[in-house]
Amino acid sequence: VHSAHSLTECCVVRLVTCLLRVLPCQNLRTYHTELDHGQVRRELHQALEIWSKHSNLTFREMNSDDADIIIKFHRREHGDGYAFDGRGNILAHAFFPGEDRGGDVHFDDDETWLLEYQHKEDDDGTRLFMVAAHEFGHSLGLAHSSEPTSLMFPWYKTIDYSFDLSEDDQRGIQTLYGIKNRWAKIPTYNPGYGRPPWQPPYRPSARPTTTTTTTTTTTTTHRPYHRHHHHPTTPPHPSKPDTCDTNFDAVSVIRRETFFFKGQYMWRLSEKGGVLEGYPALIVYLWKDLPKNLTRVDAVYERLDKKIVFFIGREMYVFDGNRLEQGYPKTLSVIGLAPEIDHIDAAMVWGYNSKTYFFSGNIYWRFDEEARFIELDYPREITTMWKGMGSHFDAAFQWKDGKTYFFKGKGFWKLNDMRMRAQNDHPIPSAAFWMGCPNYDLEDLPSDLPKKAKGRK
Repeated sequence: VHSAHSLTECCVVRLVTCLLRVLPCQNLRTYHTELDHGQVRRELHQALEIWSKHSNLTFREMNSDDADIIIKFHRREHGDGYAFDGRGNILAHAFFPGEDRGGDVHFDDDETWLLEYQHKEDDDGTRLFMVAAHEFGHSLGLAHSSEPTSLMFPWYKTIDYSFDLSEDDQRGIQTLYGIKNRWAKIPTYNPGYGRPPWQPPYRPSARPTTTTTTTTTTTTTHRPYHRHHHHPTTPPHPSKPDTCDTNFDAVSVIRRETFFFKGQYMWRLSEKGGVLEGYPALIVYLWKDLPKNLTRVDAVYERLDKKIVFFIGREMYVFDGNRLEQGYPKTLSVIGLAPEIDHIDAAMVWGYNSKTYFFSGNIYWRFDEEARFIELDYPREITTMWKGMGSHFDAAFQWKDGKTYFFKGKGFWKLNDMRMRAQNDHPIPSAAFWMGCPNYDLEDLPSDLPKKAKGRK
C-alpha cells in the first residue's frame, strides 16, 4: 500500500479500450492509498465489462502512455483544472473521448472507497465498482440519460457484478461502437493516432457538467440527489430515410470511416461494405452542437488536420472530434464567399493535389486551408474543369482508395483524376454500390440526372 506522498511512484497499470476498430487500452496509473491493488484492478475490469458485454468493445491492460483510458486516484488539485474537494461531494470525474486527457477517469483519493467483496450495507463509504461503471460510460462517450433505469442517469445506482445495462444504455453504446462481434471479420485500424483523437458522445448535454460549474469533465457525487435537472425535450423527427431508395445530402470519410448524410440522419459503412447495425441514426447523436432544429446538412468534409467541417445553409461549423471549435458557427462570408451564396452543395479535399474544393450550383472554389480563405481567381464554372458529370452536385468526397466521387440524385460518378472527367459513362446506382442494396435499373434514376457523360468519344 502506498502512502499519501507516493501516489505518483506506484506501479502503473494501463487499460486499453477497443474504440471502434482500434483496440482500446486502459491504464491504472495511481492506486488508492488504502486499497489492495489487485482488488482495485478487478473492480475496474468488472466495471468495464458491463460496457463491453453489449458492444463491440474489447479492453486490455497495457503499460504505456498510449492507453485510451488512463485511470488515476488523486487528491485536491491534481493538474487538470478540476480539483477534488476532500471526502464527500465530488467523487470522480471523467473526460469525454478526445486528445490528451480524453477518456481518462480520476477518482478522489480522499474518499472511503469500498470494494464489492468486502463492503457491508452499513459501511460508511462509496462503492468503487458502482462509480467506476458510471464514469466509464462518460469515458466512452456517453452523456447523462433521462431514463431512470439507465446506468447513465445522473443519480448513481446501487449495482453489483450481476448488473446488466438497460435498453437505453445498450442503444447508446451500440450506436457508438456497434453490436458485439459486428466487426469480428473486419480488419483493425492501423493505430497511427496513438490514443484515438475523438469519439463522439451519445445524447450529450450542451456542456458536460459538474456540481459547481460547467467544465469539460463530467463529475458525479455519491449522494443520490439529482444534481443536474435533466429533462430534455426531443422534437419530433421525420421518418428515417429508406437506405435503398434515397439521394444523399453529403458524403465524407471521417476518422477513416465513411459517412452518408440525409436529412437529420446518417449512415456509417463497414470496411467490408454495407451499413453498420443501428443506422441510419440521428446526426446529432454524434455532433451535439449542431443546431437543435437541424433538418439537413449541406456538405461535410474532414480537413487534413482532422478537424471536421459541416456546412448548413450560410453557416459553417468546425468540430474537433465531437466538440465545436470556439468561435463557430461562422458565416460563409468569413471565408470569402459572396453574400448571394446561401449554401454549399459539396466540399472535399481532392486527393490529386490535397487541395480543398467547394461546389455550389454550377460554380466551384478552391479554398486555402492555411489562410482560411477562398483563393484568388475563384469561383469558376464546374463544367470547364470537372467534365462528364454536369453540375449542381449533391455531394462529393475522396474515398479511402484516394479516388474522387461525385453524387447527384440516386447515382454517382468516379472521377479520373488525371483526365479531370468522369471515369464511368453512366451514373452508378449509389444504394447498390455503397449500401449493399439490391441493384435496380438505371431507368429508375431521376430524369434530370445525366445518363451519359458529355464529350466522350
